[in-house]
Amino acid sequence: MVSPGRPRLITTERIVEAGKRITLPRLSIRGVAKELGVSEMSIYRIVGDLEGLRAMVAEGIVAGHVFPEPTATDPEDALVELAHTLRDFVMANPGIGQHLTRLAAPRHEFTIRLAEGQQAAFASRFGYPPAQASLLVSTVAEHAIALGEINPLSHDDTAPGPLPEQAPTVRTGAESIALLSPRERFEWSIRATARGSILLLDRENPVAQHSSPETAPEGAK
Repeated sequence: MVSPGRPRLITTERIVEAGKRITLPRLSIRGVAKELGVSEMSIYRIVGDLEGLRAMVAEGIVAGHVFPEPTATDPEDALVELAHTLRDFVMANPGIGQHLTRLAAPRHEFTIRLAEGQQAAFASRFGYPPAQASLLVSTVAEHAIALGEINPLSHDDTAPGPLPEQAPTVRTGAESIALLSPRERFEWSIRATARGSILLLDRENPVAQHSSPETAPEGAK
């Protein structure tokens, strides 16, 4: 219950901090209002609705995180390095993955700025046309975010249980994978994605296939 007297100051920063404590999967207008000791209506007046609240908190999380500059000198290694960064970020902030992959949705200013910065830096560093750099970075990023958000079990240290004898191929594969640490499993998976994306782009450039000679990026004609 809100105490009588002078109204409490409600700022975006306080809402974001409250949302982070609650976590995105459990976020609600009522929960934030209770956390801040204010009325639900006062939160509604600022965020509009639950989607607005989620976007505000998610954007605050993105804006408050410092993403390290890539250090790799090879494009494949740079993509893998970015993937590890995103994976760690998603695992540290449950529920952020959906926000990161919905760039066309409203109220994603910081996230779009992050994507633009990463893709433009990759294009500049390795000499890729912007469209190709965007395709490579976004493909690897989507896989990294999905593994961190949707399949967190791929990152734990729990040993797999025994598999039935009638599945010898599956069992042998699982036993081999079990020898790797969670980070090594992720590294193998995401490096395959990065390497395959680069090779596929070199052989069958979808950007060039869907562009006219006049609009195709330099190097893709």
